[in-house]
Amino acid sequence: MRPDASAAFSWSWRIAIFAASVAYGTLAAMTVRGLVGGFGIGAAGAAIACAGTMAAMLAVLPMAAIIDVPEALWGHWLPHRRWRSGRCPACAHEGRGGRCPECGTPFERPAPWAADWSSLRRAAWVLVPAGAIGTVAGLAASAADERAFAREVGAMRARDPELMEHARARAWPASFTELRWAAGRGFAGPPPFESPKIPG
Repeated sequence: MRPDASAAFSWSWRIAIFAASVAYGTLAAMTVRGLVGGFGIGAAGAAIACAGTMAAMLAVLPMAAIIDVPEALWGHWLPHRRWRSGRCPACAHEGRGGRCPECGTPFERPAPWAADWSSLRRAAWVLVPAGAIGTVAGLAASAADERAFAREVGAMRARDPELMEHARARAWPASFTELRWAAGRGFAGPPPFESPKIPG
């Protein structure tokens, strides 16, 4: 495969991993937001949600090896396959022993691929920004869900001025907890361990 094709694949691969990590970070932030509880989010709640989301992002650190798939493919697997079939590991020119007459690469067994500090650095360049963007997106989605709930309550009170309370589950993936409104108490979003237990 041409070098420009391998570079294009590497970038496409990293962009796909980045997009998946942003999605994961968004869902993690929404989940943490449900665990923290409350309605509306202040500085303390945002800090807790950010810390919880970044802790959840540690679960994807093993993706460092997945991020390096293009390097493993073009830096080890393909050269090793060429070398085993008696061709130059770099350019696939036929020949054995000495140096390749085409590109000058030694006809010797390619070094095995292994994850190292550069792998971790590449993973950090993908996962840290993805986690930050996912956190912001998740908190924004949770805030939008709370605003939608406030509009629901406003519409219900317009239809029924005697309405005393209303509750519904938060948007998925935080649907394990709920948003509540009660006359005289206002809006609340209790964490799941404060939610009433459903009799079994």
